[in-house]
Amino acid sequence: MVLQNPHRSTTFSSSSLQQSAPQDIICDHSLTPGWYQFQIFDKRARMPTQCVEVNHCGTQAPVWLSLGDGETLPGSLEVKQLTACAAWKIFQSGSKDCCMFRIPVTVRSCGDFYVYLLQPTPGCMGYCAQENLPTMPSFLCGPDEVNAGGLCKSKSLTAPPPAPSVPVIVSEVKGHTMYLRCSFDSSSSSSVGFVVAWSRLSPEGRKEELRQEATIHTSALIELDGFNLRLGDRIYCSSFSFLLESPDIRGAPVESQEFFAGIKLKPEVSRVSENGRRHRLLVESSVPVPCPDGSFSSAEKCVLSLQLSTSSEGKDQKN
Repeated sequence: MVLQNPHRSTTFSSSSLQQSAPQDIICDHSLTPGWYQFQIFDKRARMPTQCVEVNHCGTQAPVWLSLGDGETLPGSLEVKQLTACAAWKIFQSGSKDCCMFRIPVTVRSCGDFYVYLLQPTPGCMGYCAQENLPTMPSFLCGPDEVNAGGLCKSKSLTAPPPAPSVPVIVSEVKGHTMYLRCSFDSSSSSSVGFVVAWSRLSPEGRKEELRQEATIHTSALIELDGFNLRLGDRIYCSSFSFLLESPDIRGAPVESQEFFAGIKLKPEVSRVSENGRRHRLLVESSVPVPCPDGSFSSAEKCVLSLQLSTSSEGKDQKN
């Protein structure tokens, strides 16, 4: 994916946006995790490696790539896990902190440009871009080869990473927003990333892919937003691992069990006759039911109301 808003440039002051168009302030807190390339006016760019002034890059808290002692950007076709920093001004003292927040960023050199594995920022911050990307030496492997530590090796000689464990879907609530989390484990000793794909079962019984994302974590979230993903949906997630140094080398995908997002009645089918024996039915929800603010402190109870309706099976049969 490409981030090409020219306001991300380190030379762009955000002060004008704050006064004339505050809605255009860049906030990457909702950025989809994945691999990104920076461009400014259709020219390749990169993340700056020096502290950026506050209120630049189209945002109030610009995010730049911090290189510690002995750290360097990856060489041609290499991958490195580095740290990005968000600059912020402490208003009480007026002093600036170049690294108020730290964000993990994986950087990959693609010969003559960089790509970055970015995560959402912890607040309204924006990733910066710097023009005039210096030319890096071109070093490309053949179509049947991969780069491994700067050396071209045959794909057939490079073992794929082991498959992750079977993913498990659980629900969780953050504030008033409901999410599903796909979690799994990895036994790989190499530097690997993961691709997580979400899908749901259509009314016709076909699996429809909803979203796919790359991450270096062993879990991923998706929002139960009521539009793309709704109560009553039957949901799956799958994951496979890939080598960060050689993304073409992938492991086998593994899919979760079906997760029904909604309320189930157990048993699902029960014949209840008039003047018959009692039946115990269990109402079970696989997702949390958020309560309105203050419902526990007031006299109003946080309840979920259900209505039971009956239907006749035939003229000679009772309800």
